[in-house]
Amino acid sequence: MKTGIFEMEHYEGAYPVIQLFDMPANELVIFTDGATYTRFADLFKADVDRFQWEILDRNGSKWLFFRQLYKAAKKHNLDIFYLNTISNNHLFYAWVIGLLRIARVVITVHDINCLFKSRSSSQLRQMIHHIGKKALIKRVQEYNVVSDTMVDYLREITGGSMQIHNIPGAVFDSEQTALTVGDFIHLVVPGSLDKKRRDYHQVFELLKAAEASRLPLHITLLGGHSDAYGKAIIQQAAALKTVYTKIRVYDERVVHQDEFDKQLNDAHFIFIPSVIDTAICFAIPETYGLTKSSGNMFDVIKHARPFITPRSLRISATLKSSCFPYTSIDHLVHFLQECMQKKENYNAWQQQALANSKEYTIGKVRQRNPTLFEVN
Repeated sequence: MKTGIFEMEHYEGAYPVIQLFDMPANELVIFTDGATYTRFADLFKADVDRFQWEILDRNGSKWLFFRQLYKAAKKHNLDIFYLNTISNNHLFYAWVIGLLRIARVVITVHDINCLFKSRSSSQLRQMIHHIGKKALIKRVQEYNVVSDTMVDYLREITGGSMQIHNIPGAVFDSEQTALTVGDFIHLVVPGSLDKKRRDYHQVFELLKAAEASRLPLHITLLGGHSDAYGKAIIQQAAALKTVYTKIRVYDERVVHQDEFDKQLNDAHFIFIPSVIDTAICFAIPETYGLTKSSGNMFDVIKHARPFITPRSLRISATLKSSCFPYTSIDHLVHFLQECMQKKENYNAWQQQALANSKEYTIGKVRQRNPTLFEVN
């Protein structure tokens, strides 16, 4: 079987998709651009040459790019075309899919309402997006969502007529880094500094409350920045004057993969101060845990770390036993104080995180999705 996987944005989310489809009877072709290929190479290292790569040039017009994509996909005679991220140019993708006439096309839906509740508009750009999404939906019979908490909602919104897969944004394929609690507790907040995804006000409130309680807390904001908001967060962190707490930031656009992995392996807890209700796509409302998923959940899985979230965030039942759901900053500070006072209890959190991540091995994810991976 020949499988094509397309990704030019969420390379870290396509990485497990490639791993899952990498079977002896499966020939893989990865469609991406030069910049994203570099990030894939950081992840796969020496194994990057095991796959066929179609590196697409994005410097020309949209017409030339999609003509290039069509020709590249056509020559491989794909049995499955797995499009892991489509965030724009939906009409062009619908055109390419229609011309290719591939037996199976699977699209990962990252924002369910954005695709299925698109609204008509008098604004030309939004109208083109709306028409494109409708055209794309007509050409696809299979969808994927990265979190099992999204499956029922997508099934309901599609009327139960489509095949829906659940391929998570990470698999667990390594060892857990064993930690103990020493002189401080280390929380890591992964991801770019984005106010539509994470509430950094909670981070600074936590630091303030921990400082007042003389709680030795270190927080790492593990992500780069690309706008004024991100820069402002870095400046706010630099301006803090503390004795008992510390905050680390990265004044760069992208954090290198090796540093990203190192910091997560050194985290006692992954801290996910997630917003719940957001609107990223033409003000169409989305709900984290229901219509979209936080990528931080997959950092939890990949690195087998216990984690902390707002109680109102829906998370997979498979992960709940290694999560501390807080109702307020005071509630969270009290929990962290207990972790410092009873340091020996941390090992139980760590062991539970490892047990939960082992539910996301390549073998188990394949077993849960037999129609994609033909597991016998």
